Amino acid sequence: MSEPRPDSPRDAVMITGASTGIGRATALHLAGKGLRVFAGIRKPADGEALVKALGGEGAGGSIEPLVVDVAEGDSIASAVTELSERLEGSRLIGLVNNAGIAVGGPQEFMPLEEWRRQFEVNVFGLVDTTQKVLPYLMRSHGRVVNIGSIGGRVATPLMGPYAATKFAVRAITDALRMELRPFGVWAACVEPGAIKTEIWKKADEQIADYAANTPAEEQARYQPGFEALIRFSARGAKQGAEPIAVARKVEHALLASRPRTSYLVGVDAHVLATLRWLLSDRALEWVMGKMM
Repeated sequence: MSEPRPDSPRDAVMITGASTGIGRATALHLAGKGLRVFAGIRKPADGEALVKALGGEGAGGSIEPLVVDVAEGDSIASAVTELSERLEGSRLIGLVNNAGIAVGGPQEFMPLEEWRRQFEVNVFGLVDTTQKVLPYLMRSHGRVVNIGSIGGRVATPLMGPYAATKFAVRAITDALRMELRPFGVWAACVEPGAIKTEIWKKADEQIADYAANTPAEEQARYQPGFEALIRFSARGAKQGAEPIAVARKVEHALLASRPRTSYLVGVDAHVLATLRWLLSDRALEWVMGKMM
């Protein structure tokens, strides 16, 4: 897809949320392309599993676990300090903001604490990490790659908090790119549709937890929507694109001589983006209802 820069065998990138799913696939893929990958994980055991999966050195690249919780500012600061100490002459040419969670449910009953938790990870953690890493990227004329979602263009019912954060990620990326372009730093947003990752299992667990802890009247009011969401989750788990498809887009955003501003991943993401462009809001929402 793209060729690394000439000195890239010792060039480094940092990626958050690398324990599972898209983050794990991206960390392994970039290391296989010869990059030094500082893989943000929350538990040391996840880092050990990543290193083992790579099999040591891959095509001159490596994976170096970095414990970080993007919901905690002190954790981000400590991780970036450790990153600086471990760079050892390497250039940090990229930051991949991948860490994220998905919170869903009826907005009528969604506790503000859950809204805040959703934004703390997906938005404020992303901004905090970017701010702390930018000095290194300014020196290397590097890249920021934010993992958004097609949900950042087309919202779905009962996933309002998650969609709101992904709309925010898209806006943050666009503004950041315009702010930093004069200094040689590029920012891009990768927007996957359904991807075969652990997120679907977590969604099923969240729905089950909601059903177990919600009054019967509230459940009945939104039951059709939840049934549609369960069917949507089942399809995503079976029919979604593989995480490597996202990893390849991240590679292009980081290493290509002419990176794009945004990257859609998956047939469903392309279809929904096209419908968003073609249809009125009312028509699109009717189609979304039929699709779910």
